Amino acid sequence: MQIKSRKLKNVTSVFWNSQNNSLVLLDQRLLPWDVKFNEYHSVKDVSEAIKNMVVRGAPAIGVTAAYGMVFAAIQALSKFKRQEKQIEFLKASYSTLISSRPTAVDLENFARIILEEAINTNLSVENVLNKAHSLREKVIDECKNIGIQGEKIIKNGDTILTHCNAGAPATVDYGTALAPIYVAHSKNKKVRVIVDETRPRLQGARITAWELYEAGIEHSIITDNSAAFLMSKGEIDKIIVGADRCLQDGTIANKIGTLSLAISAKYFGIDFFVALPWSTIDLSGRKASDIVIEERDEEEVKFVTSMEKRILISNEKSPVLNYAFDITPAELIKGYITSEGVLTLDQLKKVIKK
Repeated sequence: MQIKSRKLKNVTSVFWNSQNNSLVLLDQRLLPWDVKFNEYHSVKDVSEAIKNMVVRGAPAIGVTAAYGMVFAAIQALSKFKRQEKQIEFLKASYSTLISSRPTAVDLENFARIILEEAINTNLSVENVLNKAHSLREKVIDECKNIGIQGEKIIKNGDTILTHCNAGAPATVDYGTALAPIYVAHSKNKKVRVIVDETRPRLQGARITAWELYEAGIEHSIITDNSAAFLMSKGEIDKIIVGADRCLQDGTIANKIGTLSLAISAKYFGIDFFVALPWSTIDLSGRKASDIVIEERDEEEVKFVTSMEKRILISNEKSPVLNYAFDITPAELIKGYITSEGVLTLDQLKKVIKK
């Protein structure tokens, strides 16, 4: 599929430039005003790109972290001759990367896979790079299949509410929550998407709306606080969101505001679905209370940024609580859209146990 843009025909949000051994990231901070790519060459640079949200979306930052660990292997070999020092550097790099954004588990999972590959292959750069490539391709294939499976729950004429951006930029390509919508659209189903603006960084208004516009899919942007009102009027048929982490009991962590949507959906009898790849499953045995919820800079709330300027919109001296994610319990979730099908909680648990 690939991201469509009038400025660039086909793009993906994360890819490796083999000509100069650099990681190339679509700068999502600039969307929809500019489609710009940045190149990165070190663990530190990759960590900063994740932290500063040049790249965002759990699968996309997972793939980015995998390539960050490739840089770790390259740097370890150039800096140290003794293997124990090389491994020490790799582990430190792993810690740096996973601390960049603590809530999304894909980052931790993919960085760990490359760390283990590097240690097990005596820091073979060729091996770790190929492993990172395979993880990237796996994410793309899985998201494509999420679209195929999820399309089955979409009826002709459906109006679907989504939150934040769980589309192609967030997952390298295709998306999770948006993938079923793309497939439904390709089958000529009439679908309308309601796009939460998603304060404070406006990923819905900026990125999801841009994606849908470029794809020619009918959509409307709404303020976050009008979602329940639309549900009460019967204007929403179902809700599909992505996830940054899914625990083994089906609890999810996702963009702040997801819990409010799930509670409202339950009250109004609207099906609430979560679309996710298997890399978003946390197999560590953690409980909801163990999830670290990222708190971001207060200036994200106090200021809005446009194409031309950054504007203060609040009392500058007032304190801010800026949680980036919230936690939604499994009892509010109708089903989990995966590459293997749309699963109930019991079905999801059985697959996880395998």
